[in-house]
Amino acid sequence: MRKGVRKNYKKPRHQTVDRKYYTKEDIFISRMASILRMPKGEVKHMFFQRARTTIRLNNLKGDTKKTYRVLTQSKGWELQKIEELNNVFFVNNKDKSDIADTEEYKEGKFYIQNLSSILSIYALDPKEEENILDMAASPGSKTTLIASLTNKKANITANDVDEYRVRKLINVLHQFGSTNVEVINKDGADLGNIYPDHFDKVILDAPCSGEGMIYLAGRKPLRFWSIKKVNAMSKVQKKLIESAFKSLKRGGTLIYSTCTLEPEENEEVITHLLNKNSNARIEEIDFVNNLEPLIKEKFRSGITKWSGNIYNQNTDKSIRIIPSPEMMGFYIAKITKV
Repeated sequence: MRKGVRKNYKKPRHQTVDRKYYTKEDIFISRMASILRMPKGEVKHMFFQRARTTIRLNNLKGDTKKTYRVLTQSKGWELQKIEELNNVFFVNNKDKSDIADTEEYKEGKFYIQNLSSILSIYALDPKEEENILDMAASPGSKTTLIASLTNKKANITANDVDEYRVRKLINVLHQFGSTNVEVINKDGADLGNIYPDHFDKVILDAPCSGEGMIYLAGRKPLRFWSIKKVNAMSKVQKKLIESAFKSLKRGGTLIYSTCTLEPEENEEVITHLLNKNSNARIEEIDFVNNLEPLIKEKFRSGITKWSGNIYNQNTDKSIRIIPSPEMMGFYIAKITKV
């Protein structure tokens, strides 16, 4: 017998290893549950829901009261008014595809827009005569809403980095009567140098990983999602928000929004801006306090720490909107330059 070998040792015929394999969906759900501080089962259910169709009647293309009568009386649409928002309704008995295939939509009488996206512009609070920048504007939902709320009396600049998307943006602006908009085709990261201290208001609805729009009952719902993409988008967003803040006048307002729930793309980006600019202040988004309970209950305060990362303590003034039958997942932060 060789030295050091046990005489009574017998090698098992079959070795089995108990391994747990995690799917991409498992990882996604666990991550969202950690961010939202909710049970995994509840989070999973959340991402199997579709948000109701939301429309806003367009005052730039005719009388909104007449449009309302046509849609409800002639077409039989069940429109549920969302209080505190001007001409914004849930469509309770029609799918998005059905209402997009109507003459009223093609004529620009109403716009189909997710409620979360609408709320970001109400947080911006655009006014007539202001210089306003929509930094990543295509396809035009936010730009057309700004034009609508200011009765085409604001000086709006709408930018997109992609030429194809710019052409699409121009078509949308024409369709919905937003004729007071200057459209430019620039890298958003350069706009701070092109327009330093220029705008009263800036909306940066940043490109993101898009988690808020994920529908797990769909076909390959996570094919475009990965943690690698989250980290890559965070780098892009930090450059864009620096540029957006630089383009802002003293006393001006910047709204930073995304359709993702990731802290790396939200609170981390805001913390980056605040750390680099002593004259940047994050503000409370006060108007949400007046919204109806059905909407308010979907809001969560921004977080100040997650997964070992510590964010600026004032990021709890931002809001994260959880996915629901009323809205897609979203994030909104309000910054002023002092």
